[in-house]
Amino acid sequence: MNKKTILILLCISSILFTGCSSSKQVDKASIAETVTVGEKDDKICYTFYMLSSSDTPVFTSVFADSFEQACAKAKREYIPNLSLTKLELFITEERIMDKTLKSDVKYISEKPYFSPLMYVTLCDENLPARFANDKKLPEKAEEHIILLKKNNKDISLNSLSIFNNFYSDNNKEFSVSYINSNKEIKAETLKINAEK
Repeated sequence: MNKKTILILLCISSILFTGCSSSKQVDKASIAETVTVGEKDDKICYTFYMLSSSDTPVFTSVFADSFEQACAKAKREYIPNLSLTKLELFITEERIMDKTLKSDVKYISEKPYFSPLMYVTLCDENLPARFANDKKLPEKAEEHIILLKKNNKDISLNSLSIFNNFYSDNNKEFSVSYINSNKEIKAETLKINAEK
């Protein structure tokens, strides 16, 4: 063989055998789509629901005082390849919103990898447990939130609008979505105090 043919074969084989050594494979990444924030045994529990082809929900629960701490702990101890760039829904139990909501929304709003259009909503204390058994529940919740927005133009639904309401000098009280799961999933409005 001539030198050109050998050189071409060497180039092709080096490309085939080396690949991209520093890239992160998509199939190894754990992509969180939904996070619920609840209370278990008097501790704040952040549950990360992952994108998965499984028929049942795939999730990891982390006890932490804030979403920032929960993300760091999840990446360090449970989900090393955790990706939060596709997070669409962040749901907090109403009974603990005074402890976490304002600081969590602030953290979300400060990080460029979170979508500013991520839905942030409150819920009753029964909803987070239902997420562990129903993979379609996040989709149903989003549908009800969108329907609520169509009927109520003044409601704050996403992390950016809630952040702006919390940190504006003008607002004392504003409305957010609230998901009631007593009988079936239903989105309602709930007024919260911006000063809390």
